[in-house]
Amino acid sequence: MPAGTGTINLNMKRFVSYKDLGEEERLLWEAFARGEREAFGDVYTRYADALLSYGTGLGFDRETLKDAIHDTFYKLYADPALLRGVREAKSYLFRALRNRLVNSRKSGAREVELDPRGQEFSIEVSVVDELIEEEERARVAREIERYLGELTARQREAIYLRFIHEFEYDEIAALLNLSPHGARKLVSRAIITIRERYPLLVLFFGL
Repeated sequence: MPAGTGTINLNMKRFVSYKDLGEEERLLWEAFARGEREAFGDVYTRYADALLSYGTGLGFDRETLKDAIHDTFYKLYADPALLRGVREAKSYLFRALRNRLVNSRKSGAREVELDPRGQEFSIEVSVVDELIEEEERARVAREIERYLGELTARQREAIYLRFIHEFEYDEIAALLNLSPHGARKLVSRAIITIRERYPLLVLFFGL
């Protein structure tokens, strides 16, 4: 799989804040963990697009990702006991998908690990703002993509997880095989670079 082939669409109109879902999300996840099958469809609908976007950013093709996401949810559907004690639904699903992708690569490629330290992470920007002319939106998107391209792959992924999906540092650490301190340091360095060199990204990510 060539590095850097995946993309992620980001919009100026922010994603729904998963932290703001609060009690509703917690109750839904607990219902799923108890094996209440009617909660399965709601969980899948809530997180499937985010998982697809994340996997795409790692460079996997859409069909591979659809299969991996299906397998991830099927495993949880068949054995909801796996979810007992899980507090953060979204980051758990991200880790489960990454593990599934590791297994898929083991079966058919020389590389047997999806190592975050060497894995590219690419972002394609889509600016959605009706107050901006189409040509200007395209220019802004290209500029943001260029700036993001000058960060390291790990910085891009960490920034994406932190400011688009609102992951806590311990959740980012678990995904990137870092300590929570290491995750915080990685994000902090990216923020410093962005603030010093790329003011447009300050607006984009609300830093």
